[in-house]
Order: sequence, then C-alpha cells, then structure tokens
Amino acid sequence: MAERVAGKRRADLARPRRGPFALNMVKYDLHDYDAMLADPERTQAYLAAIAAAVRPGDVVVEIGTGAGFFAVAAARAGARRVYAIECSDVADVARELVADNGYADIVEVLHGDALTLSLPERGDVLIEDLRGVLPTFSHRFAIIADARARHLVPHARLTVLRDTLWAAPCQTLASDASLGEMPYGISRRAVARRIRDVWWRVRLGASDQLAAPRELARIDLETVSTPNVAGDVQWTIEHRGLMEGIAVWFDAEMAGGAAISNAPAAPRALYGQALFPLTTALPVSPGDRVHVAWRALLVGETYVYSWDTTHESAVDGRATAFRQSSLAELLPARAVREQEARRANDSTGHRHA
Repeated sequence: MAERVAGKRRADLARPRRGPFALNMVKYDLHDYDAMLADPERTQAYLAAIAAAVRPGDVVVEIGTGAGFFAVAAARAGARRVYAIECSDVADVARELVADNGYADIVEVLHGDALTLSLPERGDVLIEDLRGVLPTFSHRFAIIADARARHLVPHARLTVLRDTLWAAPCQTLASDASLGEMPYGISRRAVARRIRDVWWRVRLGASDQLAAPRELARIDLETVSTPNVAGDVQWTIEHRGLMEGIAVWFDAEMAGGAAISNAPAAPRALYGQALFPLTTALPVSPGDRVHVAWRALLVGETYVYSWDTTHESAVDGRATAFRQSSLAELLPARAVREQEARRANDSTGHRHA
C-alpha cells in the first residue's frame, strides 16, 4: 500500500487517457445533489473534515464538486484558491452558487474530466466524494492517485483518509423472493439466471445480521496504488435464520476525526448497504461456519465482483459452496447456461450452488 504513485511506479493505476471519469461516472440531477446535502450524517462529516483540513492560504482541489457546496465551504474555511472540477453540466449551476455566496474570486469551477485537466498550480488539500454504496466506484482510486501525482503537492491533506469495508452474513427479503420462476404465467428464467450474480442495494437492520461484522478490507487513500480490492472473512453463525447473502458496507475515516458510515447500526444514511446474494437462500443455525472470498476487480471501466461463499454445518459438517461473479450480468444467455452446466457437473466433493 505504501508504493509511491508517480512516474513509472504508477503502473497499477496508469491514468486512463480516454477520460473515463467523464464518461462512466453516474450523472446526478439537482434533486440528487439536494438529497446528498439533506443527509446530515454525510454533510456534517464533510464540513467538519473540510474545516479540519483547510488552512488559511491553502489551495484546494475538489473533484466532483456537483453544485459547488463543499467548494464554498473550503473558501469559507480560508482557502486562497479552490479549483472545483465537475464533469457534468451542473458545473454551470455550481458557478452560480459560488457567485451567490460571494466567492467567485476564490472558487474557479472547471467543467471537465479530472483525469485530463491540467491545473495552473498544485493543491494543498483534496476534497472528493466519488463513492457510491461502496468505495469501489468507477475509477475513483485512479482519480485520487492521479490527483496525488499531478494536482497536489507532496503530502497534501485529504478530507477522506481511508475506507474500511465490513461484511456480515445476513437475512433480508431478496428482491426476487416473491416472484418465482413463472409470475403471471410468464417465465422469468432469463432474469433469474443473472439477478443473484449481481449485488443489490438494501437497508438492513441490526437484527438482519446472522453474525457479528468482520473487517473485509482497508483502503488507505493517501497511498492506494491499485483499483482492485480483496478480502477473505470467516464467521461463526450466531442466530438461526435464512441466509440470503453477504452484506458489505463502509466506514470512512476523515480529517479531524470526522467519519461517515453506512453500517446497518449507524444512523440511516443516503447510501444503504450492498447485498451480495447467494445463488439460493440457505438455512443456517448457531455454530455453522461461513467463509467468503470477496474480490472487486476493475475491468475496463466496470468493476467485476466475485464472492465465493462456503457454508459448513455445525451438525454434520456438510459443506455447501457458492461460486459467483457479477461477470454473469454481462454475459450472453448461452454463456450463462454453460456456466450453470459447469456448476452442475463440478465434482470436487462439495455440494455447489
């Protein structure tokens, strides 16, 4: 993790020249930006981190300024100059918001791609909130590494310092649970083949967790040198239930001790959690053991997730293995059927699903 991201040593996060930030990031409308602002957990944490990170006379770089709210906060904190980068047309709104607040002489809104733009000077502070439900969101890590290499001074201060991913086996009503294979007499098998090989956004309660959460991975944004994230975790089931999958969420450590989290036990936040479902829901009992090998691999401009889950019964030791990947979502129907056949013909001695 400590590898310097500069020059030839940036191989893992080589800067994509096609500008994937502008092409591939989710585009929000003004209602979305107001919804983000209205989330007190997120907004108050970012304001506290900005106040802690920005010092009088600093140059601040914000990537993904949206409507410009945090850029104004940085100016109010004493920044000499704020370069607020926004890839969408909402940059025009950001310019108006900056002017309405009297900071047009300090905040310069730049409409473009952070991966291809050049700034007239390097920044002392980086502000970004390019995450989604998970920190593994589009080219976020490449954008941060490129900013460290080109847009920031050495040892620049970041408002978000690190992200920790947590995971727990959970029970929750799956989105397809009530549909079956033939709703209203129409086969939905083409959907069913794929839907449990993609993660879903859910909102869990503490009672939905079948075991205590475990740390899955930790990402230090001051040194991150690869877009890929992986973790292996094992649990002993504590509560009887029907395990639908593995829930994943993040805790973000920020400047000045600020933090945001979308954990089920945290105050309800904008994000929700990510559920990586099992191929079929599985009854579990206290004492059962569950293991998952989880991977997030950036392929081109899309993250492909894999989660290989093994359940071992505390009663008879019988093992059930699920090997899943979101790559199935991108495959044609024939490839999905072949994948199902390979699963059925697997002869490793475990029961696979």
